[in-house]
Amino acid sequence: MRVFIIRPFKEKSGIDFDRVERDLIQPALRQLGRPEMQVSGSTTGIITKQGNIREDMFRLIAVSDLVIADISIQNDNVFYELGMRHALRPRHTFMIRSDSEHRHPFDLQTDRYFSYDAANPQASVAPLAQALRSSLASPEPDSPMFGLLPALVPHGRGQLVKVPADFREDVDRAWSTREYGKLRLFAHEAQGFEWDQEGVRLIGDAQFRLRAFFDARDTFELLRQTDGAHVHANLRLGTIYQRLGQRAPAAQKADLMIRSAQAIQRVIDASPAKSDVVEAHCLMASNEKSRWIAELADKPQAEQQSITLCSTHFDKMLAEYLLAANFDLNAHYPAINALAGLQIRRACAQALPEQWIALHKDEDSAARDLAAISKLIGHLVSTLHLALELDELMGKRPGEPDSWASGSRADFLLMTECARTERVRQTYRKALMGGDWFALEAIRRNLDIFQALGLFEPGVSVALNEIDTAMAVGGQPPERVGKVLIFTGHMVDDASKPGAQPRFPNTPEVIARARALIRSAVQAELAGSNENVLGIAGGACGGDILFHEVCAELGVPTRLYLALPAARFEVASVQHGGPGWVERYRALLGRLTPHVLQPFETLPSWLTDKPGYNVWERNNLWMVFSAMSTGANDLSLLALYNCEREPVGPGGTAHLLEEAKKRGVKATELDARLLLAQ
Repeated sequence: MRVFIIRPFKEKSGIDFDRVERDLIQPALRQLGRPEMQVSGSTTGIITKQGNIREDMFRLIAVSDLVIADISIQNDNVFYELGMRHALRPRHTFMIRSDSEHRHPFDLQTDRYFSYDAANPQASVAPLAQALRSSLASPEPDSPMFGLLPALVPHGRGQLVKVPADFREDVDRAWSTREYGKLRLFAHEAQGFEWDQEGVRLIGDAQFRLRAFFDARDTFELLRQTDGAHVHANLRLGTIYQRLGQRAPAAQKADLMIRSAQAIQRVIDASPAKSDVVEAHCLMASNEKSRWIAELADKPQAEQQSITLCSTHFDKMLAEYLLAANFDLNAHYPAINALAGLQIRRACAQALPEQWIALHKDEDSAARDLAAISKLIGHLVSTLHLALELDELMGKRPGEPDSWASGSRADFLLMTECARTERVRQTYRKALMGGDWFALEAIRRNLDIFQALGLFEPGVSVALNEIDTAMAVGGQPPERVGKVLIFTGHMVDDASKPGAQPRFPNTPEVIARARALIRSAVQAELAGSNENVLGIAGGACGGDILFHEVCAELGVPTRLYLALPAARFEVASVQHGGPGWVERYRALLGRLTPHVLQPFETLPSWLTDKPGYNVWERNNLWMVFSAMSTGANDLSLLALYNCEREPVGPGGTAHLLEEAKKRGVKATELDARLLLAQ
């Protein structure tokens, strides 16, 4: 979360404003931070890059997630910048002032502010932190301008900030190679930059397309921590919670579906653009579709038709799709689903005429209702001809083509010309080329329903054969494992540094002792566990290589995570152990394909403004996030650790131990002091 502080500088009117930031504001901001959400920011004094500082200041005022303004004294710059913030953003502007007798402008005297003791600012840290939490959680505008002009719409952040091109490239590569841990790492690292929300959204969309729904949930909930009404995040969460609910045990299913509905309702309450309202109602319809499909599970076809005629979930689904289609007649997705729902209702009514009549007060009203359905089907067919750009005279609309339109065209052909099997086959084949798993699953779900109800044959069978072929080569969602063992441990001592205190002597006796410690710990983790287990570790000479070797002996698959490409990593973290360790490292490479973090030891350019950060600290976080991305319920860390001989600085064993614990990973410390026992 990005914070900007508006305040006077140095000491003015008896108040040391530098001290107020140092002893009050910054400690309060640190209390806001959590492992999944970093909080950072200050005044324009932190801007180090070249350029116009006023331009940087204006942008920070406009895009920061939280602005804190100290209005203790009559300072022209403070009130000028505060006025800009109130004009640009509706919420998350927080005013503070000292409890001195300095007066503030009349226009602000009705506004709320936090009071502190200028002589003892540190005494107010905890109350300020709590007040900031309450302000961030509130959906109400705190800008008087937006409060008095409710129709005023703020600008989009994306108009003022640009996500770095190399960050986009890193995300795209991680998406293409399905490196789920890297995507979580990037979401963590992007926080605190001006473009953090846009960057995190980019990552969440990549995870969503990969169907890594647990990861995508955490990413979009991260966005909601700084903006609870974030429309895109809530739309995604509406789908994510629904998909998680489909696969969850019965005890969790209801809660996840409620969360989905709540996310969708937040979008509708936010009064967004028409396209967002359409999508929100489509998501509501999709939730009802899931409940209706659950009613049909394992029932024979005739019974499924009967259930459909009486299902309130089917009725609500159809109503939501029709409502969404009515919002925007150019929106083909709700219209094609509404057409499918109407055709299903008509087919069921025709298959079960007595039940259809029984649902009406008499035969005439049943006949009128069925005729009205047929008439609406005709209208939707005509509308979809235009919405899907199938009318030769109208032609194509300007602008970017809709990636979902090809799937809708295939479904439309199936519902209107299902007997033309070869045309159905070619249309679906074209629609499915390059489709992501999310789109493929959505198409497959509709086809399964049609087949179960006996509709649109023989076209449905042909279409299902095409989609099964596409899904067979389209990759798989992330593999879920039950238990992950992360390992971290010291390297063997470097003989070229004779003055250093011994920590892991490079002798056969000590190596055997370390191996026994690691083996015993792994066996203890495996005891009594029926879960499939995965090991994660680096490849440094010493504990890392020993862990991989022990796991191989015990039948536990492992993944090899290297901060640098194999050859560079060998130079940095293996060669000092001698030829024997190099051979063991290369044997490890012979049987495991390494996961590589970055090509060089210097950080990517988009990370250059992140102070005190290096490749080894980054590598530790990457391993933790990679373990979390497996979706395992049981995450454990084994650390071969000498607390008395750990060098100071990020990136070592102690750092990984700390980061894992902060994220709820169970940690077991293997006392490396035993390696020094005589």
